[in-house]
Amino acid sequence: MDVLIGIDVGSSNLKVAAFDRQGRLVASGQRGYDTVRPLISPPPHSEPRPERGFVEQDPEEWIDLCGEIIREMLAAGAFRPEDVRGIAPTGRGSGASFVDGEGRVLMRHYTDGRAGPQHRELVARFGPEADNRALASKTLHLKQEHPDLFARMRYPLCVHDFLLFRLSGVVATDPSSGPRTPDAIWPRDVWEWIGVPYENVPPVRPHTDIVGTLLSDTAARLGLPPGIPIGNGGHDGACANIGAGAISIGQVCMTMGTNGVARSISSFPAQQIPWRGISAYHYLPGRWCCGGDASYAGAVATWLSRIVGGTHDELEAEARVVPPGSHGVTFLPFLGGQIAPERRSEARGAYLGMSIDTNRAVLYRATMEGVGYLYRSIERRLEEMDLGEGEWRVSGGGAKSPLWMRIMASLLERQLLITEPEEGPRGAAMVTAVGLGWYRTVEECGAEWVRIVQRVDPDRALTEAYLPHYARYTAYADAVYRVEAQS
Repeated sequence: MDVLIGIDVGSSNLKVAAFDRQGRLVASGQRGYDTVRPLISPPPHSEPRPERGFVEQDPEEWIDLCGEIIREMLAAGAFRPEDVRGIAPTGRGSGASFVDGEGRVLMRHYTDGRAGPQHRELVARFGPEADNRALASKTLHLKQEHPDLFARMRYPLCVHDFLLFRLSGVVATDPSSGPRTPDAIWPRDVWEWIGVPYENVPPVRPHTDIVGTLLSDTAARLGLPPGIPIGNGGHDGACANIGAGAISIGQVCMTMGTNGVARSISSFPAQQIPWRGISAYHYLPGRWCCGGDASYAGAVATWLSRIVGGTHDELEAEARVVPPGSHGVTFLPFLGGQIAPERRSEARGAYLGMSIDTNRAVLYRATMEGVGYLYRSIERRLEEMDLGEGEWRVSGGGAKSPLWMRIMASLLERQLLITEPEEGPRGAAMVTAVGLGWYRTVEECGAEWVRIVQRVDPDRALTEAYLPHYARYTAYADAVYRVEAQS
């Protein structure tokens, strides 16, 4: 049996999935990992002062957890080590890992906003494209706050780049993880001004490149033989779109994982997008991913269940009998601020319209509806840009909820196509399959590898019932934001 392995480092979980030559899932596993909040003290993996909102992770833990999962797969007889024909990484964007000339990690990887002042400095000096992946500002932060570590730093890497480096020893990035400039080339003047030799900045290589082979040291940590081809993979959003089959212009992948996002495939670049809340990055050749993020969209149901008690199945059964609009209770799902369709970092979550009769069933349905309202607002913004008119495909844990999918389809007024799980690792494996010559194009691979498991149609009566509640949601969101922004 021929097997490809995809590795996906997300915000709170690491996933590993193995696929056979026809794209069938052979085995999968995941682990949560230690997220340091607030920061702990050195050695020298973190800043010594605690700060609200700071988030750090140990990049080496990602590799060790991959090894745990792969060894479990091997022990279960899912496949043999010699069956593995390729490995590819994918990971979230906008973080930074710094390694020295010996490949050692200098400090914990972080994705938080501590480099905000450095970002503003770079944009003021060089323009908006100077730091559109936040890697430059985090490197400048390292220089200004930790000059001793900066002096030892050789390579600034995002999540994908670190995984690629540890697997293959190759320093590179992919179009979706790299700069959002029109030509997908890092701005040399920015990096030289920071003081980083341009040759140390990860060069952009195609998603389908086979960049190298598995290093002996890392192979031992994973329980696999050295020399396995390593594919370039990509940003987790791009790979999720590929793995869900949202490949052609106009198609959309709506992810409902820990964080949510709706990404449409477009033919025009980020520089033509007039709104800050809609982001874009390079995708497959001649295409861009354009979309809006919904922070913690898939995590809010779990968050609420921890507070009110009960399993998801119990809470969903109770929420099913609550009428649309949740008896006037509206949830603003901005637990991590608002990114789209408007960028409002000061926005905060809230339940509004509660009464003495509000119970956990009402709160649970209101939570689902609040996320649905947010996605509707993103969908409307994409529509203004003439995007998202193709199929809407759904992936992530939220897609397992029948009630939530019915609410979402009705609010979006679109049929939703739910795909097989593990779309992120699947997408990374798909571009690697093309790189290995198994398929000529990603589209050809997707025709065989991507499968629709369910179709959810909108309920027109439910759509009509939600219109006044959506109007109330938008009014609440604007009003609460104004209060938070002034405080």
